[in-house]
This record gives sequence, C-alpha cells and structure tokens, in this order.
Amino acid sequence: MAAGYVDTNGVRLWYEELGRPDGAPVLLMMGGGASVVWWPPELIQGLVGAGYRVVQFDNRDIGLSTHVDWASAPYGIEDMAGDAMGVLDAVGIDAAHLVGVSVGGMVAQAAALQHPDRVCSLTLISTTPGPDPRLSPGDDSVFAGLDRPVETDEDMAELEVDFCRAVAGSRFEFDEQYYRDIVAADLARGMNPAANAPSASSRIDDLARIQVPTLVIHGTEDPVYPYDHAEVLAKGIPKATLVRWEGVGHEQPPQLVPELTRLVIQHIDAAS
Repeated sequence: MAAGYVDTNGVRLWYEELGRPDGAPVLLMMGGGASVVWWPPELIQGLVGAGYRVVQFDNRDIGLSTHVDWASAPYGIEDMAGDAMGVLDAVGIDAAHLVGVSVGGMVAQAAALQHPDRVCSLTLISTTPGPDPRLSPGDDSVFAGLDRPVETDEDMAELEVDFCRAVAGSRFEFDEQYYRDIVAADLARGMNPAANAPSASSRIDDLARIQVPTLVIHGTEDPVYPYDHAEVLAKGIPKATLVRWEGVGHEQPPQLVPELTRLVIQHIDAAS
C-alpha cells in the first residue's frame, strides 16, 4: 500500500502499510533493538492474506527511524506507546489489533492501559508485565560477553547471532544461517550501537484494567522473561488465553512460524 515517515513524540518513525485499506487494522510492534526485518514474512503474508490492513514500523533507536542519544534524551515504555499511537494517527486508524514481541509486548500493554479506546485486541509474544520482584529474574548469563568491543559490522553481527543462540530453547536445533540472514538485513537497515533499554515499571497491578481479548504466547525455556511472566499476564488480564511453547526460549523459531501465524489470525478473527 504505502510507506513513509511520521514525526511524533519528538522522533521520526518509518512505517509501512500492507494489505487491504478497508481491512481490520493490525499494528505490529517489534522488540527492542530489532527492526521490522525480524517479523517472519510468513506471518505478514498470512495477515495480509486474511484480509487485514497491516501496519509495521521501526521503533525509535532502530532501523530507518530516529536513533536517539540516550544520554540527552532517555525514554521509557510509555513514550514508545505514544510512538505507536502516533503511527496510527499518521495512517488514519482510530483503533487496531496490537501484536507485540518482547519489548513490543510491553509497549502494547502500556498502550492498552493508556489508550484503551484505541486497542481492539492484544497478542503478547515472549514478553513480561514486569519488572517486578514478584516475577522470576531472568538469566543474566545469556548476556555474558555481549559487552565486548564492537568496531565493525562483522563484530556486531557476531554479537547479535551469539545473543540469538544464547536465548534459544532446546526444542529445535539452532538455525545459525536463518539468524545470520536476519541480522545482516537488520544491520543494513540501520542499528544504533549506543541504544539503551527503555525504562519500564511493573504493570502487574494494572492488568485487570485491560479488557480486550488477549493472546499470550510464551516459551517454557525463555531465559530473558521466564515462563511465570506469561502466567502472570494470562492470570491478570481477564480475557487472556495462554499458549505454552514447550522447550522454546526468547525466540520465534522458524519451525513454529506457521503455528504462530495460525494462532494470531484465529485470535484476531475472533476479536474482530
């Protein structure tokens, strides 16, 4: 359909629309430090084929969107929720189905709490309602060695692939070439080595205010957000359904993309 930029919240964000202009809107919200190239093409094609109007965008600090100087302009999850609403404004969408991965799932929750009239449903993948001491801590060992010096794109690519390997679960053999291809596309698109994690606060005590149908998909071996994070989300959101991915880590393995596509389309169909 169209691609362009929107100036909102003090940043410029790249976005793209796909599918039918009159279809039910779906906004894809990727995780921190990851551009739109991380969305599986099969998922996007499935949503478009199901008749949806799909909007994806690069978060601030990644890809073709503004790369922020964290030292002078720190930001949080709530700011990113405002970014998402700015994208919807730019394309003339009043309310959408939000699909969020990892940090994108945190942003989707914040959007549902701050702008409930603009959210039709939530799909929350590999994400958390935290940080919160009531939740199991992540495994810091997956970040070991990732603070090594990065001087070239090749160094950054190795670091990114090492992280993907570290957070993958045991269910499937790690497909190194699959991730190398995505990382190469991400680097070519634009990466900010100085990016920082957005500040965040716990939403556990606010989850009951989210009244839209919600699908929670989570791996049992996620070392970043352990599985009880998903259980708390599903218990706290009144209309939530939890899908347990046995042996999966902080990832959307290529072998499960067909299942992911089917689950997301079924959920949005039911909520539309």
